[in-house]
Amino acid sequence: MNYGLYTAFLGMRARQRTLEVQANNIANASTTGFKAERLNYAAIEADRKSGISTQNLVAGVSTASRFEFSEGTIQQTGRSLDVAIEGDAFIQIQTPRGTRYTRAGNLTLNNAGQLVNHQGDLVIGERGAITVPNDKGEISIGEDGSLAIGNQQFDGLKLVRFNNPAAALTKEGDTMFMLTGAEQPQQAVNSRVIQGSLESSNINSITEMVAMINNQREFENLQKNVSLLMNDLGRKIAGEIGKL
Repeated sequence: MNYGLYTAFLGMRARQRTLEVQANNIANASTTGFKAERLNYAAIEADRKSGISTQNLVAGVSTASRFEFSEGTIQQTGRSLDVAIEGDAFIQIQTPRGTRYTRAGNLTLNNAGQLVNHQGDLVIGERGAITVPNDKGEISIGEDGSLAIGNQQFDGLKLVRFNNPAAALTKEGDTMFMLTGAEQPQQAVNSRVIQGSLESSNINSITEMVAMINNQREFENLQKNVSLLMNDLGRKIAGEIGKL
């Protein structure tokens, strides 16, 4: 194996994956509750003879996803079923695939009068799925997530938090997260629900574009290295054939 070519190939593959992640981040810069995805680079070490990982030879680069859970900007919408969360809490959602968690608070009601997210999945309350009483009053949502019509409270959002959400959660789609098994959800106590507002994504489009350009340049440099290595390999093969 030509380890120079192999290392360059792994580097190009890692940067191609990074480019895809950066493009997705930029595409979701205006998506409510979206959290930036990042890639961690790790050295791949392999033994020349066996290919089994060792501590002796760096052979390339691998990547692993992580997510940034910093808060996005809270923007007022004036819509009563829009909620933003100030703090580290997540809204609990019930989907056909199981329980999921989100910061996207653009909620609505389905035909059965149940509170759902923008994808139609049930929002979980203190007693399970939230069914809004068939009253004409407007729903008010308290800072603690309590739900009321007039002075009558009928349920409350089930808000949870994680000590280390980057380890506890992995993304499903653009704004939903599922458990990794590293940690179980805890009751959120230090977060505040803001009715009539939404949390924007935590993407800075300009910073993301600059990072994408730098990543593209690194990819192109690796391409040049591969071309040089291939030319050198071609000359060596031609020289060996000439000796036959």
